This record gives sequence, structure tokens and C-alpha cells, in this order.
Amino acid sequence: MNRSRSFWDVMELCDWTCEGDDDKVLRPVIQYLAQQEDGRIFQFNDLMSELLHGLDTKKLTAQCKEVEPLMSDDSFLYSRCVALINGPSYYEKARQGMAKEIWNMEFEALLYVPSRAWALKHEKPEEDYPHTAPLSYETGSNREQWK
Repeated sequence: MNRSRSFWDVMELCDWTCEGDDDKVLRPVIQYLAQQEDGRIFQFNDLMSELLHGLDTKKLTAQCKEVEPLMSDDSFLYSRCVALINGPSYYEKARQGMAKEIWNMEFEALLYVPSRAWALKHEKPEEDYPHTAPLSYETGSNREQWK
């Protein structure tokens, strides 16, 4: 199965009737992942991190600062989440720098989907989530794109 296709398929489970409450929008995604094997949750986490890492560029940061002069590392990350929550074509548009509107929006709750799904499945605290993605999504971690 294509990793990215399955990621986007899972993201299509978002409940947009709850727009404005990010946790409720993501609830069906978390519930679905909680029914999967841990490896599937970790795979979702890895691809989410990879996609966010792909948007962590000097060029996009500069674009963000034009729109949001008070941009912080966290606000840049949370805005990159908007690109993922809106699907693959929007993600590609953002990656190419053609979605300037995302820089004044945020969707931080997406970052917690894997740990929340795992915690729900195992009835444990999110802090016990045992997986770390191989690529960091933190701002500035995509060193090649910050040169």
C-alpha cells in the first residue's frame, strides 16, 4: 500500500461539520487509528512528520513572515499543519509557495493525532506514546532546505 495515499485516505475521515473545534474535526481520525495495529499508528506519525518536514523551508518561512511578522517557530509549524489537514493537492500548493493564506491559520491539534490514537487504544496517557518519527517536523530541522 502506498504510504502517502493511505495517510491522505485517513485524513479524509475528518468531520468538517465540527469546523472550529479542531479536536472534534480530528475525532474520527483518532478513533480509526486507535483500531489499527501500533505499526499503522506509527506509520501515520512517520508520514505526517515527513510531510511537515517537507514544508520546513527557508523560502516558506520568509513567506510566512511576510504574512505574519510576529511568526514564531511554533506558529510556523502549526500553519504547516493547515496544509496537511486540507489534503494532498493543497499540500502541494503550499509546498510550492502558492498558499499564502495558510500563514495566518493554525491546526496544532493534528500533531497529537498519533499519540492520542495510541493512548486511546492502550488506555494509557499520551505521554507514554513510545514512538519517535525518524524525521523531525520542528521548525529549522530540514537543514537542507534552510541553506
